[in-house]
Amino acid sequence: MERGSAWEGLGVLVDGLAVKSAVVAGFAEGIIAYWPPDVDEVVLELFNNLYLQAPGPAYVIIYLSALDRTFLAIVYDERVLALEVDKRVDARRMGERLLRIFEGLERAKASWSS
Repeated sequence: MERGSAWEGLGVLVDGLAVKSAVVAGFAEGIIAYWPPDVDEVVLELFNNLYLQAPGPAYVIIYLSALDRTFLAIVYDERVLALEVDKRVDARRMGERLLRIFEGLERAKASWSS
């Protein structure tokens, strides 16, 4: 599997408590980056092959029963930001909040273009 590399810059999202890991993937590129360096290969393979399309920013919650892990995936254009969230975190609420941020970015981007 071709994949990106561990990128410490994602560490700003990964606090080890609420968010255990982060993966950035592109539909054309596959895995772009991930953190921490020991992200499970099963997780990388999932997001390397996952293709989600939405008319705008969206989120999806993915539960991997084999690993007993929950992921919040933010879909934005041709990219996915997947965050492994702790079981105690309300992934839906977190997704809604992050989605509002991305929607705000979309509005700002549109106003800069005009």
